[in-house]
Amino acid sequence: MADFLDYAQITYFTPANCVFKLTEGGFAEIKAFLPPVGKDDLDEALTKEPVWQELGRVWFHRMFPFEMPEEYISVLDADGREYGVIRRLSDFDGEQLDIINKELARKYFCPEITKIRSMKEKLGTSYWDVDTDVGRMSFSMQDTFRNIIRISETRIVLNDSDGNRFSITDVTKLDRKSYRKIELYL
Repeated sequence: MADFLDYAQITYFTPANCVFKLTEGGFAEIKAFLPPVGKDDLDEALTKEPVWQELGRVWFHRMFPFEMPEEYISVLDADGREYGVIRRLSDFDGEQLDIINKELARKYFCPEITKIRSMKEKLGTSYWDVDTDVGRMSFSMQDTFRNIIRISETRIVLNDSDGNRFSITDVTKLDRKSYRKIELYL
């Protein structure tokens, strides 16, 4: 009996089978050595032999963003279809690595909260004034309990009303006043 892995075909991207470069607008695009990519899965006229092809703009998605942020990076097209996977970022270097890291930093921008100046709750919405590693910021959260996600015993991620993410790597290292403001939600 065949299992899932017998059917899954994963293409691993390495410097030997792909080249990342920037578009005129400064976004990542890829040229890859793959079987021809059709417009849909029903395009049977395509050969299965790999060829170098320009695939255009790509997006990166960390498969395990908290456990293995430097491994298993999915490379997607504009419709979210996967071209392949970067097994390890360390396989790339120089300009290639810079392009990938720049795109990942843009997608996973998550300021680190270092101090909670104030947190007030009113009519089910909490209003936060915080210091972060990128400066002072203010945001609001609806349903605060649901939008604070515990990643580990000490690490949490906060999702604000606009879809932005903020992180506290270790809540136990916050100053006493900051910890008391968030303690109820832990």
